[in-house]
Amino acid sequence: MAEVKIVSEIVKIDSTIDSVYSFLSDFNRIGTVVNMAKQMGVGQEQMKEVSDKIEDIRFEEDRCTFKVKGLGDVAVKIIEKEEPKLIKIGGDGSVPFEFNLWIQLLENGPYDTRLRLTFLAEMNMMLKMMLKGKLEKGINQLAEGLTKIPYMMFK
Repeated sequence: MAEVKIVSEIVKIDSTIDSVYSFLSDFNRIGTVVNMAKQMGVGQEQMKEVSDKIEDIRFEEDRCTFKVKGLGDVAVKIIEKEEPKLIKIGGDGSVPFEFNLWIQLLENGPYDTRLRLTFLAEMNMMLKMMLKGKLEKGINQLAEGLTKIPYMMFK
């Protein structure tokens, strides 16, 4: 097995650290935004790409489950929280490798929160070679996408 560690760029979120933490530490709130975006047609091209691969998404406070075409049922869960600076997400054993995703937050000013994502996984060399580039791109896209959420609306 080989370790894969991917660290995103540090991004700036124009919101308070409390608002960002409150939102990201509850999958139900994230589900609200996903459902709103679908209903409003926001990001239809990106949503189409995702909906072609992912379906039957369910949100609970500390858990999110979904089906990935070609892979099956997948679940992620919040395994650790350190308010307001850390949310650690992990798999539940339903994917072919173990992983953790750390969401690290830093207050840089009143409406200036910095975010960094760190992805750590153990996978076989074949999976590592196939997925590392896609994971790097995806982690940075996720970090950038998290800067666009109106966190203050979901307090």
